[in-house]
Amino acid sequence: MSAPLPSPQFGPAYTPQMVNAIASCSAAIARLDARICASSVRAAWVRRAAWSGYAKALQLQQVELDEIDAFSWGCGLKLPGRAQPTTHLDLYADFAPWQAALAESDPLAWRDALPLAIGEPAGAAEHPTLIRALDRVRQHARVDGSPIPWLGLPFALRDLKLASTPLPCLVGGVKAFRLKKTPQDADWLAAIRDLEAKANAGLARLDALERLYRDAQRAITAAYRPGALPALLALTQHRPLVSPQLVASDLGLSLAGASKLLERARAAELLVEITARKTWRLFLTPDLAAEFGFVAPKRGRPVKEAAPLPRDRELAAVFDAFDHEMAKIDALLARTA
Repeated sequence: MSAPLPSPQFGPAYTPQMVNAIASCSAAIARLDARICASSVRAAWVRRAAWSGYAKALQLQQVELDEIDAFSWGCGLKLPGRAQPTTHLDLYADFAPWQAALAESDPLAWRDALPLAIGEPAGAAEHPTLIRALDRVRQHARVDGSPIPWLGLPFALRDLKLASTPLPCLVGGVKAFRLKKTPQDADWLAAIRDLEAKANAGLARLDALERLYRDAQRAITAAYRPGALPALLALTQHRPLVSPQLVASDLGLSLAGASKLLERARAAELLVEITARKTWRLFLTPDLAAEFGFVAPKRGRPVKEAAPLPRDRELAAVFDAFDHEMAKIDALLARTA
């Protein structure tokens, strides 16, 4: 005789629909985790994913903002036409400690800081690990009204071995976790499906970022005199929204030199200008420009990517120099965060 299903007092009732959703979400998280562990653009992806995840946490706090607002804040630039954030609250006060926790080498640091009221009842180990991770968020949200509980989901997924490292884009939950003592099955299903969508979106953005990385390598190779182009392209990997003033400050260029450099990147289709004005211009990477609605998305069959560049010692030196520029930019932004 088969063993009975665990009692639905902990988590949802395990209907076929719920079981399929749990399996599909867990598989999506595993795919993203496997890819990011071996990606050459991991540091840049993590920085972007942190902005996405924090935007989700603020939305769960009923803050009216879009993901692009978190990106513009993270890049230190204001987008024209966007509503200005409230001035009597610091919406991003929890971001720096959370970002530091994501980079913390001690895997127990976040869990040890949780309130003592959070724990697992007897028999919880019989339930799927995804449900156990979400229930930790639910318990935390019931005792803490800040964004911190939603930001804890990447750590819960890591602690329960669903991911090898905290994946910042997997911030999640539903408002019912905080408002209801016992969430309904529909609430659990909504949280699981939203988390799966976040994992799939994170993987799609990783694909786009790696494509941008390869396009940048081709542009550097094709340039007769690359000059500061590698440094700019490394900067846009980590900071996708840039302006001439920001580029001039970060790369030590004159304003005129930064403007010309941005024009080179725009001509190579590695940046898109999203402002129709001659002063205080803003540029965004093509993948995010389409996703955030600044340019029309491409229709029809995707354009075939150019053939890989041949193996060559000189090209290898160029690519190593580009990776070195990316590492320098990562260290620079980490110091100024």
